[in-house]
Amino acid sequence: MARRWMAALALLLLWLVPARLAEAAGPGQGGRQIQLEDEPAGPYVVRVVTSPTPPRVENLYLEVRVTEAATGRVVTDARVFAAAAPAEGDGPLVEAEATHDIAPIPTEYAAHLVVPTAGTWRVRVRVEGAEGTGEVTFLVRVLEPSSLGAVVSVGLPVAGLVALGVIFLLLQRRHGRSPGAAAPGEDSRA
Repeated sequence: MARRWMAALALLLLWLVPARLAEAAGPGQGGRQIQLEDEPAGPYVVRVVTSPTPPRVENLYLEVRVTEAATGRVVTDARVFAAAAPAEGDGPLVEAEATHDIAPIPTEYAAHLVVPTAGTWRVRVRVEGAEGTGEVTFLVRVLEPSSLGAVVSVGLPVAGLVALGVIFLLLQRRHGRSPGAAAPGEDSRA
């Protein structure tokens, strides 16, 4: 019985670990940082949040909320574009259109910028809508990719569960009975 329980736990963990690692790369995962809060952009006011924290090479997500400056109404029918370029020196311009499709909040826009190198990047967000056009920029520091965080965030809980299973089995053996078996003097039909 104990071996079946451990096998079931192992299969569950094998199923959960890859799902957890894949999930860690999406928008809003790994922490979020507000880069701009209520920043004027022409006829709009823009809020920009980046994730993960800190951003990593090939893993820079932007979440953008756009409101009309005059009325405060949330704008959901604009076109929002994001671009990033190295702040110093030459380098590639990385561009993407921000859409509602990958935004954690349906009224916001989100874009994934595949920034190829570590360093300081200048990010530009451009909004084109019925009220006109507006633009904001900010600097963000992008770090080298790190798999250590994923290993620690998944590995420690898995190791803890395995350790609990081993302790459970050792305690059962120490008391000389298997899980579910009645103790001496107990009625197993109870």
